[in-house]
Amino acid sequence: MSAGSSGERGGGAAGYDLVMVTHGHAATLPACLEAVATLEPPPALVTVLDNASPDGSADTVAAFGGRLPLRLLRSEVNVGFAAGINRCLEEGSSPWVLLLNPDCAPRSDYVARLLEGVAARSSGHEIGSVTGLLLRASGPGLEATDTVDAAGMVVTPSGRHIDRGAGGTEGPRLRRPAWVFGGTGAATLFRREALEDVRYPDGQVLAESFFAYREDAELAWRLQWRGWRCLFVPVAVAVHLRGLRPERGRRQPAAVNRLSVRNRFLLRIHCADLHWHLACLPWWLLRDLAVTGACLTVERGSLPGLAEAWRGRREALLRRRWVLGRRRVPPRRVARWFRRGGWVEPVEGS
Repeated sequence: MSAGSSGERGGGAAGYDLVMVTHGHAATLPACLEAVATLEPPPALVTVLDNASPDGSADTVAAFGGRLPLRLLRSEVNVGFAAGINRCLEEGSSPWVLLLNPDCAPRSDYVARLLEGVAARSSGHEIGSVTGLLLRASGPGLEATDTVDAAGMVVTPSGRHIDRGAGGTEGPRLRRPAWVFGGTGAATLFRREALEDVRYPDGQVLAESFFAYREDAELAWRLQWRGWRCLFVPVAVAVHLRGLRPERGRRQPAAVNRLSVRNRFLLRIHCADLHWHLACLPWWLLRDLAVTGACLTVERGSLPGLAEAWRGRREALLRRRWVLGRRRVPPRRVARWFRRGGWVEPVEGS
């Protein structure tokens, strides 16, 4: 389904499906799925793909079959987060889809609050995604802490995408609804119509060349180009354990840093136009030089990421042609998110 003009985009019913990809999450899945079982309204379908987990994650999921409208898919190899989510999206047909990480536990009213936020906006038909306040969790039981994990996704002139408020404490600015660049893949509700509108011609919603990391930012950028907005609703709360924290920088595992470097450049090739490159000079260039320099010196384990990005450039350029060829909004409207560095747009009346 493709979206027409904004006036043709219907609000749709409030039903939703839930999709999840697991890989070695047996410790947190019981708490996660217990939280899912309490959601009101409940999901019409819960689709979980297990990516060849070595710890019995699939069996942990299967044990909830009597309590959830569950469809469990098993992959004999780890196909990655992006490909796993794409496979899950083939199941179900509800007008909304909740992407949820297996180390995340939403409060029982999480989805209800998100949908109320959409309904309260007179332009709700333009909302392609909606996300809430994520707090850091502690332990496999996913107990909530006072530390913020994410309050929507924001971006910077250097091309970085950041989980807003991550590592800090909740303050007045995070208690107000806002329009944000996008939502983290950990717990964001997407309008299925919007996902179909930005689906690549080869059927991919998330770019599978990313495997994992930054694929949610690439999706958010594509949605922005098509005029779909992302709403942050602070009264919708979930907790997220998050093993990989951005504030740790290079202290992440080498494989994570390699994928992050590769996907940083693929993200830009996919979605950044000439206007963005001119508007955000010199910040992205300085960041590129810093990343490349680090790969050549203190973070040599990430050097293969540069080579992988180069090898993937042809496919990425084809995707770029498709993305930019379908733009619905002026380049300056997209570039403003980056130029202002971490900017969010206030919601009128909040």
